[in-house]
Amino acid sequence: MLSLDDLRAAVGTDLGSSPWVEVTAAALDQFAAATDPGSVPEYLALSLTNRVLPEIVTVDASAGLNVGTNSVRFPGTLAAGDRVRGRAALVSCTEVNGGVQTVMRVTLEVEGRSDPACVVDAVSRWLV
Repeated sequence: MLSLDDLRAAVGTDLGSSPWVEVTAAALDQFAAATDPGSVPEYLALSLTNRVLPEIVTVDASAGLNVGTNSVRFPGTLAAGDRVRGRAALVSCTEVNGGVQTVMRVTLEVEGRSDPACVVDAVSRWLV
């Protein structure tokens, strides 16, 4: 678990990776049923970044808020049977009233491929 001081000191560093997760056909079908079926692989990849980030980093704060994203890219594809994991790097940490705001670049790697399925700069606020 990282403190706010740890975050301040970790700018520019790799925060690690999550365990591998298999993308099943059932997960794709369930995601399609709940969203626009035309964009399932991309948006499932984006949603998986929110799943894996807490497995990579936890912050000792009274509140953690998902502010949004600065950028999202889909360099690769995602299909049933793929195994994915998240890798995070701390891009920035800036002071805000009551805590810090971070930008973490979360890359959703696909096992056996050079192109990730998704790269997102996730913006979060951590308050004391």
